Amino acid sequence: MEIGSRRPLGEILLELGVVDKGQLRLGLVHHHELHVPLGRALVNEGVCTEADVLRGLALQFDVDAVDLDRHPLDRSLTALVPARIARQYGVVPLQLETREDREVLHLAVPAPLSLDAVDDVRAVSGKARVEPHLASDRALARALGALYGIRETDEPVATPEPRRPPVPGPPLLLYGWPPVTAVLISRTLARNGITARVATPLEVLHTRANDVVLAPLQAMEGLLAGEVRIEGALIVHGTSDDEGFDRARKLGARGFLANPRDEELLLRAVRRLRPDAGTEPSWSGHS
Repeated sequence: MEIGSRRPLGEILLELGVVDKGQLRLGLVHHHELHVPLGRALVNEGVCTEADVLRGLALQFDVDAVDLDRHPLDRSLTALVPARIARQYGVVPLQLETREDREVLHLAVPAPLSLDAVDDVRAVSGKARVEPHLASDRALARALGALYGIRETDEPVATPEPRRPPVPGPPLLLYGWPPVTAVLISRTLARNGITARVATPLEVLHTRANDVVLAPLQAMEGLLAGEVRIEGALIVHGTSDDEGFDRARKLGARGFLANPRDEELLLRAVRRLRPDAGTEPSWSGHS
């Protein structure tokens, strides 16, 4: 069981002045495209720090935060929280305190705060009072390694294959854009070595697996009418809220673009689906 409804983390970070609306939209796109927590998405985008996110999460869940890297670890407390529980919930015992003739076990926990974790630690430790403190995922991983020897599984290092010259893909297909917007998008892509052209409805419906279509959400909803999906990879532009993302998923979209005129976001969305895009100029030079 998880803690009930809380204020959105993004709203809290906006109030704290940690991010602005544009940075939050960028984080939301990252969050929905890569299916990572919003806080981690914002840190990955470089718009805030782990400490900023932790402060926001502490306010969201109404619990104290702890900087686990600066908190001394007590190995004797592992007798109260066995490795099985620590591994299952990603928790670390912090301190055993006597307060008003009662022992209180302080526990570092990840977000989102889980009542199951607190209840299970209370049961195995025999301590009637367990107080959770939010800690960052990375700090918890380091503490779990130090106290219990629990470490994340190292992934095998793959032997790199010899690089082959990229095979130019078909032009990016633009559908449903106002003429001026289509020209601006095409010019932005061309500056980065990516060809694009306006496509007809029939061409979009008959795309192949190596095609990429960039279109406004509403235009694709009108074309597909919720009944068919195209074979090509679809990137849609829409409002960066839950409704917009849900509508995009129903179309089978593999990318979401909050602002098609933002060059960085546009290139990232295209290259995620076509990694070789723009690796070679899309025009021929003259000697």
